[in-house]
Amino acid sequence: MNWLTDPFSSPFTQRAAITCVMIGVLAPTVGTWIVLRRLAYLGDAMSHATVGGVAIGYAIGGVSSVMLGAIGAGIVMVVLLALFSMNRKLGHDSVIGVLSSTMFAVGIFIISRIDSGRALTHFLFGQLLTVQRGDVILNAVLTVIGVSVIVVLFHDLRMATFDPNHAAQVGVRVQVVHTVFLILLAIAVVVALRTVGSLMAVSMLVTPAAAARLVTRDVARMTSVAIAIGIASALVGFVVAYHLNAAPGASIALAAAAAFVVAYGVSLPRRMRHHGRAAA
Repeated sequence: MNWLTDPFSSPFTQRAAITCVMIGVLAPTVGTWIVLRRLAYLGDAMSHATVGGVAIGYAIGGVSSVMLGAIGAGIVMVVLLALFSMNRKLGHDSVIGVLSSTMFAVGIFIISRIDSGRALTHFLFGQLLTVQRGDVILNAVLTVIGVSVIVVLFHDLRMATFDPNHAAQVGVRVQVVHTVFLILLAIAVVVALRTVGSLMAVSMLVTPAAAARLVTRDVARMTSVAIAIGIASALVGFVVAYHLNAAPGASIALAAAAAFVVAYGVSLPRRMRHHGRAAA
């Protein structure tokens, strides 16, 4: 029993646990729609793009400005994506590739020029044990905002995801919904900075939701299962990392991957039966 409780016995590990729960809630909530829209590559691009904001924020105002820099980078990414996507000669994936790689390169360039750049590795690869009270409060606010917006836009998101043409005909502003979704994606990546880090944020955005997709059939249930997997993965990964003195971000990502493997195995008989009936 002590093996489970020891990692949460001190104030800084308790803050880490709270942060784990928040990313376990927000990332899979947003990630559900990433999986349904088949936009995993966009989640990866956004996580890389925030590196530029992390570096700029640190260069201007130190560690205290990193989160604001990351939020700013996410918003810039959304604006530029909308702007450059107007040119129909460029594919959507090409625009995303150019923007994410450029912003990532800006971040790496700045980091390489800062003597104390080691502090930024916490935001690249995650470092739960450095979470401060202010970080917890900011992440809590962002999590509440993100989940609340998803709840309010649930109907419009579902229509815009599964039948965008019909959604537009009945008055849903599909482009606005898509833009708001991109902003939510940026917020989820920012909340993931201290847990799995910006470079592994896509693991918590996609893997729990993908696992839930294998074992559920409707969006609401998929979201609930994804959140349960996300919270469990974050907490289990943190406990394992604590006892093995390993990187929490990597441990959390591996825990989520293990959940995906289990979900795949559980759903395999049902999918085989379905394919068998389809073949017949």
